[in-house]
Amino acid sequence: MDYTKLKCEICGEKFTENDDVVVCPDCGTPTHRECWKKEGRCPNEDKHSKDFVYDGFEMIKKSAQGVSDDERSDKEKKDGRIRILLNTASEGVKFCSVCGQKNAETANYCNRCGAKLSEQEIPDNSGFEDFEEFRLPPGMPDPLGGIPAQKQFEDDVSATDMACFVAVNTPYYLKAFDAVKRKTNKFNFSAAIFSGVWFFFRKQYKVGALVFSLETLLYVLRYYITMTYSMNVVNTVLNKLGLSMENMSSFTMEQYMNMSVELQKLPASQQIIAMLPSILFFVQIIAMIILGIFANKIYYKHCVNRIRTLKAAAAEENLNKAETARLLNYSGGVNLITTGLLLIVYLFIMLN
Repeated sequence: MDYTKLKCEICGEKFTENDDVVVCPDCGTPTHRECWKKEGRCPNEDKHSKDFVYDGFEMIKKSAQGVSDDERSDKEKKDGRIRILLNTASEGVKFCSVCGQKNAETANYCNRCGAKLSEQEIPDNSGFEDFEEFRLPPGMPDPLGGIPAQKQFEDDVSATDMACFVAVNTPYYLKAFDAVKRKTNKFNFSAAIFSGVWFFFRKQYKVGALVFSLETLLYVLRYYITMTYSMNVVNTVLNKLGLSMENMSSFTMEQYMNMSVELQKLPASQQIIAMLPSILFFVQIIAMIILGIFANKIYYKHCVNRIRTLKAAAAEENLNKAETARLLNYSGGVNLITTGLLLIVYLFIMLN
């Protein structure tokens, strides 16, 4: 962005190419970042109520567009124009159509180039190609988690594609995907704890159905063996010791030791029956750990395959970059309704 023909409205010094410049989100006034921090407010704040717009805006706008008025006019005739309400491109943020900057939802003007943010027109070829140049407002987390926007996870899948598709908790998953590409790994605790439910949450329905079915099968099998066989064996041992299952929570260490001794006296088949529920429980725990280890790798492959399919469909429909980004965002993300229903079932399983 070329601010060299303008001056800081606080210190009065002309901007240089190396200056760190911030723009007031309300009126578009540019200042040095350090000057803004010292002043703590826009130098034209008292004029905001009068719909004040910085008088150097047109010069900044031309610089942000990167083409002359004549060149841009020819480009618009060639490409055509579409109207997009950019404040619906992503919940809670607004994207500037002039320079592509990401702004807070409450901003009226772009904090990078000063353009007005409501109902802007953008050319067909506009989109997220300048994502790597975003300078986020203070306090706003980096949606890419520090991963360069131009990074290619695959030849046809970029970091911005991934961010659009993942949609929720993108900083974690882009870092996790970067770890996958580097042959390292990040353990996914959500996938480990919620297993099948997590896969449905991330719209991996086939894997989710398989994992959830196996979890349910293990639970039903463990419950059936416990109630039908194991309880009978344990009750037999307790009766020999004059104990009751109802008071098991108050057993002393000596009583547990006596139980263990009596169980070891039983035939091998009965010992296995008594221990089988515990064995199945440990199988479930091991399965959860394995899912936590491999969940990000599975999700990475899912994202890559879906993004490729969606981008191919977008190319057939001649969608521009902004529309393609929206398609990725709406097709990806998370499924809250199905997940909520399954979570109730999952918690019932885990707590019983």
